[in-house]
Amino acid sequence: MPRRWLSACALACVAASACRGAPQRLEPVPEAYEARVVEARAAAAELKKTLTQRLQQAIGQGGPASGVEVCAEEAGRLTEQVSAARGVTLGRTSHRVRNSTRNAPRPWLQGYLAEVAGKPAAEVRPAVYDLGDSLGVVEVLPTLPLCLSCHGDAEQLAPEVRARLSERYPADAATGFRAGEVRGVVWVELRK
Repeated sequence: MPRRWLSACALACVAASACRGAPQRLEPVPEAYEARVVEARAAAAELKKTLTQRLQQAIGQGGPASGVEVCAEEAGRLTEQVSAARGVTLGRTSHRVRNSTRNAPRPWLQGYLAEVAGKPAAEVRPAVYDLGDSLGVVEVLPTLPLCLSCHGDAEQLAPEVRARLSERYPADAATGFRAGEVRGVVWVELRK
């Protein structure tokens, strides 16, 4: 009898711990974390700007298929550089990823991604999560006109883009977006 009681207590403790470990959305953000959130948003903005500039340059020089190469060959390195320079961990993901190995959503992002999928980016608010020892900050990536050359309707993509995507990303799920809708997010994790 006591053994069963101990087992039930152990299960209750594990369940309680799992609940405490779940990410909690912070609305509003406590004043104690505001400065850290500002740092995270600056890192996300820097990554967005860096990637957008590099994509514009590549597409301007070699067309949309060159943008695929930037994402495949350079985006990870550029993300790591911004992470190191800012002292945070950051990345990009979506509810429909192109590279499921490199851009798989963090578990704490699952609910947010489901919530914002298909919505107009202008209507979606960024979010901040308490992850225990750290904060998770999410900034939306809108589908810009430039993005449609690789992320638009798959049937309307240029043949060379379709070929490059098929070659680089055989399991690609990141097409079919419309201008202005949420294409994904930049996420940032940093210590409290």
